Amino acid sequence: MKIAKQSWEDLGIALAVRLLGFLLALVLAGCGGSPGTRPQAVETVRGVRVETLRWENVPDEIEAPGSVAAAATAQVAARAMGTVTQVAVHEGDRVKRGQLLVLLDERELAARRNAARAALEEAAAAREEATRAVAAAQAQADVASKTYERFVFLRDQKSVSPQEFDEVEAKHRAALAGLEQAKARRQQAEAAHTRAEAEVRAAEAVAGYARVVAPFDGVVVRRMVETGSMVAPGVPLLIVENTSRYRMEVSVPASAASEATRLRKGTSARVRLDALPGRELAGKVVELEAGADPASQTLRVRIELPHDAGVRSGWFGRAWFRRGERRALVVPRSAVVERGQLRGVYAVDAGQVARWRLVTPGASLAERVEILSGLSEGERYVTDPGGQELDGKKVEAGR
Repeated sequence: MKIAKQSWEDLGIALAVRLLGFLLALVLAGCGGSPGTRPQAVETVRGVRVETLRWENVPDEIEAPGSVAAAATAQVAARAMGTVTQVAVHEGDRVKRGQLLVLLDERELAARRNAARAALEEAAAAREEATRAVAAAQAQADVASKTYERFVFLRDQKSVSPQEFDEVEAKHRAALAGLEQAKARRQQAEAAHTRAEAEVRAAEAVAGYARVVAPFDGVVVRRMVETGSMVAPGVPLLIVENTSRYRMEVSVPASAASEATRLRKGTSARVRLDALPGRELAGKVVELEAGADPASQTLRVRIELPHDAGVRSGWFGRAWFRRGERRALVVPRSAVVERGQLRGVYAVDAGQVARWRLVTPGASLAERVEILSGLSEGERYVTDPGGQELDGKKVEAGR
């Protein structure tokens, strides 16, 4: 019994010692650890370029949003009613001028052409018959006229009776009337023949309308017809764009009327497209509306884009028109670091430590960006962190 009691006492002492050691460790941890522990050294990044933010003269520009469209766009439509038997192209296909796009049922159009040709043949036969009738009536009239002249002479000589003369005179008048009627019928036949010729030309032209072809070299951007569809004249079948020339159509606020008056044909413009990040295009104004739209209170301006820009219809972007100069705080575009939807710049303090600071960017000025807030004049910043994480690190500027 004494041995068991001593074992329990030894176990209690051991537990008490361990608990005391644990509490001592907590106390030491709370007091900063052992007396020999030192704060961790700040990491240094070398070769970083640092500049001081200064006010600069920058272009004062009008900014206008807009979208790209082909300079030439055609809604290809049928010129005759008919049934579509073939659609030879799809959206995105490149086509050449005169290339077959849609084919209508040629049998329907050929039937009309054949009917017109048959009518022309009948009209030609009627005209020939009328011409022969005029010739016969003319011969009869000539004989009747000569006979009448002889009987006039005989009447004056008292050599014929009045009854005989009246009969000859009546035949003469009838012959002349017959000639006039024959000429009138011939005139009608000629008019009918002319109409038949016009109908044949129209029918032959319409027969050619069965082939719907490309109006110019370009790309099929939309297809609105399928095989078997019944189409009518003027109904669009396809939309074809000329891809050799593109323009950007922007809307300039009419409230900036004094600035907008500086815009004219030939004015230069900077263009940036969302689909071409980091790239700037040099455009030129080719069209400018004379007045503002009453609903949107904007002026529509069309800008010619470079031929080799590689743009596409429908792309959204912005254009800038210069109207003078102004003072602004600007940094290189490479200095702005994006974190999600936020933008910031690595500001460098007096101890050469970089801190990522949230900024409000303003206008985009070629390869530089205006800073509206977040940095002040005289502060130093990293111009090109190049993807490095510099927040809280000491930087040493390179040459």
